Amino acid sequence: MVPEILVINLDRSPDRLEFIASQMQRLGLEFTRLKATDATMISDDEFDRLGGTYMRPLSRTELACLHSHSRAWRHCVDSNGPVLVLEDDVVLSEKLPSWLAELDDIDLLDILNLETRGAEKWVSRRPFSSAPKSGIRHYRLFVDRGGSGGYLVRPAAARRLLQRAKHYAAPSDAFLNLAGIPRLQAEPGLATPLYASAGAQDGFRGAFKTTISQPSRQSRLDAFVRRPQFKLRRLAGHFAMTARKLGTLPRGVKRPIAVCPTILDHAAKRSA
Repeated sequence: MVPEILVINLDRSPDRLEFIASQMQRLGLEFTRLKATDATMISDDEFDRLGGTYMRPLSRTELACLHSHSRAWRHCVDSNGPVLVLEDDVVLSEKLPSWLAELDDIDLLDILNLETRGAEKWVSRRPFSSAPKSGIRHYRLFVDRGGSGGYLVRPAAARRLLQRAKHYAAPSDAFLNLAGIPRLQAEPGLATPLYASAGAQDGFRGAFKTTISQPSRQSRLDAFVRRPQFKLRRLAGHFAMTARKLGTLPRGVKRPIAVCPTILDHAAKRSA
């Protein structure tokens, strides 16, 4: 059974919706649009309550992005079935439909990340499982260095993420990385953001600009001076990540995650 596909999309980004919809049509996949939370929809109370719980101050757009993903997790829980969550700026692999068709026969964890940007990640040396027909391998993902553009989530993990989001906020990718829920990484990656490099070797860049803004460098520096808890949290986070890496030796290795060749082909055609 192919999981439901949710695409997070802002009302003011019809070009992105058209971009992802055209890919879905070409791949023969159906999806449901999930209206993204705009930064203007974040109340002052919510911003004051959650905007200072991460290692640095969060912007309203970062909090709104997390809110959008939280609504996807809520949908996963309410529907009681796995959901593929996609952001609207990802380039999808031609192998995605065949991979989805294999999921019922594959050993998976409750979260499986599809995205790679060519950055290095800390993953298991050996695959956890594989999808033989599509040729996709799944590795344990110990420390991520990427975004939240595409991932499969199951209800058990969605419940844990929602519980954590009640009292803690972070950029959506960092939130997933720090949640403490075992995850897998698909290789080759089946999704990559159009605004990011589709692979370290080709230097391709697409037309979209990120809609997520961070607080200015000066405001972050001011916050570190006025609110030392940010610096303490950053140090604690650094030690936690180091401990996670050491704890996975010799099972883990830091290396780039390959981008699916069909995505690179798409990148080459757009840059030609």
